[in-house]
Amino acid sequence: MFMKQMDNEFVRDSEGSWVAPLPFRVPRQPLPSNRQQALHRANMLDTSLNRNPVKREHFLTFMSKILDNNHAELAPPLHEHEECWYLPLFGVYHPKKPDQIRGVFDSSAKCNGVSLNSVLLTGPDLTNDLLGVLLRFRKEMVAVTADVQHMFHCFVVRKRPP
Repeated sequence: MFMKQMDNEFVRDSEGSWVAPLPFRVPRQPLPSNRQQALHRANMLDTSLNRNPVKREHFLTFMSKILDNNHAELAPPLHEHEECWYLPLFGVYHPKKPDQIRGVFDSSAKCNGVSLNSVLLTGPDLTNDLLGVLLRFRKEMVAVTADVQHMFHCFVVRKRPP
């Protein structure tokens, strides 16, 4: 179901960016308002960042990069009774990169038993088997790797259904 929807609706726009729909399950379950929960999580994040100026600076740098690279934009005001889901955000550090924070958008956060993940279709498992990767590295004379730093920000979510 997921792959069929992507085959039909994953397109390039006039600027060359990939545009994808949110792959909602059918029948579509309405999302409850999670505004209060998201505000609570945002306030907790703000308190945490105010207690740790270094972490705050790292987080602001992360958010600036997201906005500067056009991987996010300011949301327009909502119309009355318009459905909306707020993604809570938190930051984590990699043990080997203590000066760089990674922002995590928590799509598994639940409100009234519902999360964004629970109403979306699951895509295919694209994780490579480690043994297969190691065997393919031995197959040829040269191995190639790539940096996927911006991989998760490489497409635009369609604003409204067609």
